This record gives sequence, structure tokens and C-alpha cells, in this order.
Amino acid sequence: MRFVVVTVVATAIAAGLSWSVGSKLIAPANHKVVRPEGFRADLVAISSNNHEIAGWWTDTDQGLPVILLLHAIRADRTTMVSRARLFQDHGFSTLLIDLQAHGETPGTAITFGKRESEDVIAAVAWIKSRAPNRKIGIVGCSLGGAAALLAPQPLGVDAVVLEAVYPRISLAVENRVRLRLGALAPLVTPLLLWQLSARLNLEPRDLEPIRSIGGLESPVLIVAGSDDQHTTLSETKALYDAARQPKELWIVSGAKHQDLLQFDSSGYQAHVLAFLTTRLRGPLPQPQLLAKADVEQLISEHIAEKRPLVFASNQGVHRCCDLGEPNVQFMRDHRVIAFGDGYVPWQANLSYEIAEDGTILLGRSDSRDVAAMVETVGLHDAHIYRYGSSLYLVQVSAIDPDLSFDPGTLWPFKATTEHLPGAPE
Repeated sequence: MRFVVVTVVATAIAAGLSWSVGSKLIAPANHKVVRPEGFRADLVAISSNNHEIAGWWTDTDQGLPVILLLHAIRADRTTMVSRARLFQDHGFSTLLIDLQAHGETPGTAITFGKRESEDVIAAVAWIKSRAPNRKIGIVGCSLGGAAALLAPQPLGVDAVVLEAVYPRISLAVENRVRLRLGALAPLVTPLLLWQLSARLNLEPRDLEPIRSIGGLESPVLIVAGSDDQHTTLSETKALYDAARQPKELWIVSGAKHQDLLQFDSSGYQAHVLAFLTTRLRGPLPQPQLLAKADVEQLISEHIAEKRPLVFASNQGVHRCCDLGEPNVQFMRDHRVIAFGDGYVPWQANLSYEIAEDGTILLGRSDSRDVAAMVETVGLHDAHIYRYGSSLYLVQVSAIDPDLSFDPGTLWPFKATTEHLPGAPE
């Protein structure tokens, strides 16, 4: 009898604890969302099933493909800004949204991708209305990727990137319980899964992205960390196996369930950015070398419009060193200001001339001391190239420069409209 009583009490306690945990798992993650400084985007509201989706829209240029960015669980659209900036820099327009019950988009509960899928459908429809005849790509992280897959297929988009997406909710829950309770996971997991029906009117089979990925009908890149314990490597490979061709798989060595762009920026560009560029933009445009007249006109227009023409070193990614990476701003009277934000911020005033072939000759008319400084900080004679909607300063020794991806080196420099630390006013 005592054993029965103890069992009943233990079961009641376990059920009560699991109900409390379940309440936290599905509780809305709504909060005010603040746009990061320097991120340019229009605030938009998109209608979706009796609520409005909050989003940021940046139309980089008319006619460019659009990337829809979908955040992970209990996050919001700010977590996708770094990806948006990367894609915008490489010729894409972007739409970032808060999924229902996240950020500034209302909702009564988080549903692990089911109700959130309605927002994906609405966002895709909005893009097609706002930017008709454009190619559309989706980048979905964890919950965002599951929401894309749980929508009725096909979605009608041209490329999909899935980052750390669970194939079955039963495995996703068990993995997370195991990380906290170890061997008790098989006992606790059913108590949590039972709540899907009681709370959300859903069954585990309703939350199985692996069942719908085969209907995607668009090229898909599946990405995951090799050490991810929330969505294991075997689960990721099962999701990949269920997808139809064309498909690609990138396993990020050493990564866990985390921001994969932040973990491996160069790898992300080489795989995710390259995949989207190939699938959405087709053959890459060729960089166009500006001739002398083009360079002179470009500089004159910027000066006349009081828009500083600044080329940022390392394509805007600054490394730490004594002098800081040099940046250059074109001024009047054939002068440039070179400046850096090292341990001690510095500026130098240099001359420039433009040769007949468009080569920009730096410091040729200056003293030997200036010429030595130019060499010390890593500046060279250069050309200006136009690549898509961007301008690059490329040293003369670079033959047929590949400007399609940030190489992570000092050169080429990239034109920027943002005010850089140490730049003259």
C-alpha cells in the first residue's frame, strides 16, 4: 500500500513539475525590439491570420533577389541582423520578421513551428506582392527553419537554408531534457509531449519537419554544428537524406547549437552565401574597372553632394593592431585623408593623382616621410572597381580580383556610407 501511495505521489509531483516546465516552454517571448545602430531598414507590418507580423525591410536595389530571415526560438529579428548585413553587402534585399509570440509579433503560445509557419507563408506572399518577379530565398535558424518546413509545401521560393533544424519534436524534446536530467529523459519526455495535445491541440506527428522537407521543391542547404546536442548530427543527416535534390550539407566542425555565422564567418560565406548567390543570382557579375574619367566623375559627384567617399580597409572588418587598419577618404584638390583607429587614432593628409588608365597614385607628390608612412600602413597605388552596387579600392597588383566574397584580408577596400571611427567630419 505504502509503495502505491509513494508511486502516486511521485507521479503527481513529476506531472506537476513537467506541467510547469511546459508552461515555460510555450510562454510567449514578446518584448520591445530596438533596431541596432547603423542598420538601415524600413519598419513593416505584415498581415497574418488575425495578427500583424513586425518586420524590417531593406530593398537594396530594384530587381535584386530577396532573403527572408527567420530567427530561432525565444529570439527576435535582431538576431538575424548580422546575416542581413552580409547578404545586403553582396547584392540581396532582406526581410527580417518576428515570428508569432516572439519580439513584437503577438501570439498566445510558442508552437515550435506550427503556427509560426503561417507567418512564413504571409511573409513570402508579402515579398511577392512588394517585390514581384524577384527570386526569393529563406534562411531559417532552428525554429525559423522548422516553421518554413511545417508550412504547406511547396513554399514557392527559389532556395532554402536550414540551420540547426530538428527533424522530429519528440527527439528535440528528449535531447533537451537529456542535457538537463540525463538518464531520466525517456521518463520525462512523454510527460512534456503529452502537453502538446492538452495545451496546443497538436500531436507530435504535427511537428515533424522531416515529413515535409521532401515537398520543398527548391534547392536546399542544410547546416548544423558537428557538436550540436540539441539537434544531433545523425538527426541532421536524416533530415538531409529526406530532402530531394538539389541539396547540400555543411557540417560546421566544432560548432554546437549556436550562431553559426558568428562561429565560422569565413565558412558561412563560403557555403551559405555561395549557395544563395549561385541559386538566386546566377552567374556572378564581372567587376568593372573604372577609367580615369569615371573615377574623376565619381569623386566629383561625392564632393558636390557632400557625401564622403570613404573606402574601409578589410571590407569593413577591423583587426586590432598598433596603428589600426588604414582607411581613406577622398577630399578636394587631389588630396585624401588616410586614418586609422588603432591604440592611438591617427590621420595623414596624402596627395593622389589619376593616371590615364584609371590608376590612383597615392603620395607620389609628397615628401619621402609621407611615402614611407604610406608603405608602413599598407597602402598602395590602386584601381576603383564597381561590383554590383558596391565600389572597391583594389591594389594594382591584383589581377582579375574576385570581389564576390569578403576575403578577410586588408585588401580590397570597400566603399562605405557609414561614419567610421577616426574619420574626418
